[in-house]
Amino acid sequence: MADEAHGGCATRHAVILAAGESKRTRPLTSHRPKPLIPLLDRPLLAHILDALVGLVERATLVVGYRAEQIEAAFGATYRGIALRYVRQTVVNGTAGALLAAGPIDEPFFLLYGDNLIAREDVLGVCRGRYGVAGLPVPDARSFGVLEIAGGLVRRIVEKPADPPPGALANPGIYHLDGAVFPLLARIEPSPRGELELTDLIGALAAAGPVLPHVCTGHWVPVGTPWEALSAAQFLAATRPDGPVYVHPEARVHPGARIIGPAAIGPGASVEDGAVVEASVLGPGASVGAGAQVRSSWLDDGASVGAGAVLEA
Repeated sequence: MADEAHGGCATRHAVILAAGESKRTRPLTSHRPKPLIPLLDRPLLAHILDALVGLVERATLVVGYRAEQIEAAFGATYRGIALRYVRQTVVNGTAGALLAAGPIDEPFFLLYGDNLIAREDVLGVCRGRYGVAGLPVPDARSFGVLEIAGGLVRRIVEKPADPPPGALANPGIYHLDGAVFPLLARIEPSPRGELELTDLIGALAAAGPVLPHVCTGHWVPVGTPWEALSAAQFLAATRPDGPVYVHPEARVHPGARIIGPAAIGPGASVEDGAVVEASVLGPGASVGAGAQVRSSWLDDGASVGAGAVLEA
């Protein structure tokens, strides 16, 4: 394909970090890795790969926790993208995860495996050899924040106590190349004992220009069960067919009400008189007659009895 079809970007490789156990998302990740959390009709990782279809030709997936489930679910290709799996055997931070993917001898996008992102922002970091996305947020104190001077990224400051007005949070969208791997090998563990990608960005900025890209699309992180619910609600709300997704294998009684944004998974059932509002029903979940479920996530096989009320 001509580069014009890719917004002028010639990069055809993506690396997605998807190795962590993610204890904060339990119970959703007690029996599955985070990339397989079901969001409407497909898992979280599929939505991330969807943003790359037609943009990249290959993706390296850095996996660890329950890696065999991810490999079995996605196989060797996804919608024309060739998939390569790399096991991160030692969980030692985001920079350690990227180091496990090397060596790579070409430019690549680097993404986190737990964020819904927009294709336009992947393309946005591709304006130069090195690029980092930044997202305007109302309160940046709980994020890594891009420090910008002279129109260039100088470093990423983690969770600053007093971020400047208009601070840009780091959503985890990067454009890098193979020259980063020798730098990664020299990174020292942070005070929390991990190898941090923020240190890599500082090292790159000390040697040459790192361009910022201000995000114009969506960014929906999935770091807790409540954020997973928010991600599902976002996907449902933006469906062209309306804000209610009902899997073909789900059963919803004609006398039940589903109020969007909501998603009813395969094998789930909603009985007569029940109300499901702004909620997710996982595979095989059930809501009894006359029950009410609002702003909640029912995981696989969970049930709400007849007449019960469940509301977050």
